[in-house]
Amino acid sequence: MKNNEKTYRYLKSNGFELIQKDTSACFGDYYDTFSNGSFQVRFSSSKSFETVDIRSNLPSENWFDLALVKALLYDEKNLNNVTTIEEHRGFLQKELTNIAELFSEINYLATKKRLEELGNERAEKMFLTTR
Repeated sequence: MKNNEKTYRYLKSNGFELIQKDTSACFGDYYDTFSNGSFQVRFSSSKSFETVDIRSNLPSENWFDLALVKALLYDEKNLNNVTTIEEHRGFLQKELTNIAELFSEINYLATKKRLEELGNERAEKMFLTTR
C-alpha cells in the first residue's frame, strides 16, 4: 500500500479524491477508491494479490480490471498477460487523459461494450487453455 502513495498523490493532483477506504487489521487487505466525478479507480489487495479496477460513476456500473482498459487502449491481442501492480501504476499515470476520455459521458457506452467483449474474450481464452 505504501508503494501506491506516489500514484495517490498523482490522482489527487489531477482532481481525484479518496471516497472510500478500508484496511483489514488482521491480514493487511485493503481497498482505496478515488473518484474525479466521471469515473472511479480502486486499488485493492486481498491475500497479498494487488489489483487496480476502474468503473464509471454512473449508478450500478461494474468494475473493470485496468488490464482490460490497457488492452483496449493499446489494442493488445494477448489478453492473458499478467500485468504487475507497478505496470498498472505506470499505465494509469501515463494514460490518465486517455482513460478519462474512454470513461467520458459521450464515450462510456461504447467503452463499456468493448471492455465487456474483451473480458469475455479473455475468459474464453483462459477457459480453453485450462482444458
